Amino acid sequence: MSNSAQADKFSCAPFIKEIGRGKDGARGLPREQAKTLFSAILRGEVSDFELGAVLIALRVKGESHDELIGFLQAIAEHWPDESHSPHFHTLQALNAQSRSENKPVIVIPSYNGARRKPNFTPLLAGLLAQRGYPVLVHGLQSDFTGRVTSAEVFAHLNWNAVDMPHTAPVYMPMAQIYPRIEALLQTRKVLGVRSCTHTLVKLMVPSAFTNALLVTSYTHPEFWNLQREVLCATGHTSLVLRGHEGEPVAAPYRSPRMDGVKAGRTWCISEPENLFTEQPDPHPDIDAESTARLIEMWLNNPQEMPHGFARQLDAIEAVNQAPEQAPNQATSHAAI
Repeated sequence: MSNSAQADKFSCAPFIKEIGRGKDGARGLPREQAKTLFSAILRGEVSDFELGAVLIALRVKGESHDELIGFLQAIAEHWPDESHSPHFHTLQALNAQSRSENKPVIVIPSYNGARRKPNFTPLLAGLLAQRGYPVLVHGLQSDFTGRVTSAEVFAHLNWNAVDMPHTAPVYMPMAQIYPRIEALLQTRKVLGVRSCTHTLVKLMVPSAFTNALLVTSYTHPEFWNLQREVLCATGHTSLVLRGHEGEPVAAPYRSPRMDGVKAGRTWCISEPENLFTEQPDPHPDIDAESTARLIEMWLNNPQEMPHGFARQLDAIEAVNQAPEQAPNQATSHAAI
């Protein structure tokens, strides 16, 4: 991860002293210090040894909203020049569709992959594209733990076989969007656990987009407030929900709680459904090819699709159509 010519130019010791005191004794970094630390990491000025210490310390302590905001500010300031990217024209095409359709680019971070049930994130992307939204899904190409990634499902999807009146959704690996962030994600192979980078990628929107709506999810309850607070502070328009298999898509037969974030405010769009009977899995096979065939069938026959996905589509429409001044039940987090 570090640039051998620049590593050791930046000392992490003062930061580790604050965040590395253990779960009960550690203190979170102020926003500016967090930005300084992550900027040095992105520039390759931190040795691999210190980088591992920082990532593990943050993992044990848990990230604060000020730290995440500072990290995201550093990411924004060091965003690679997209005009030199081989995928620049793809990003520009999504922007052009956004303007012509008068709809935001839907950005869907997909970094968990599916382990026990099918990965339905590509289905959500296809359903949104059918409604005329330009859609970008970004994530990992593969998962070394064996989870089925969205990239693998996309590779098996035949969009030409789907009723798609508008442009098909786009999948782009993080390695092509922001190589330094991809390198940080790959530290999991060495450290054995995910790092704060896994949280950050769920909150990132490519700088090329002038109008975007982020669809993101959490697994652990403590991230419900944390994600909304950070998104309020960064100003991203977003839908936040409890993920299915860790992915930002609703469960097929049980709609989770879904919250909107817009113009620095957040509000509840829908409460979770309470079901008294367990619903069967919609498909027993979770491999990428079987998942792709199921997705194609549902995109062509939406009446056969479980209701949870349609409710998420309605929630995304609600966020998009909400005024800049959100509904009365909205809670402001502008003071963060």
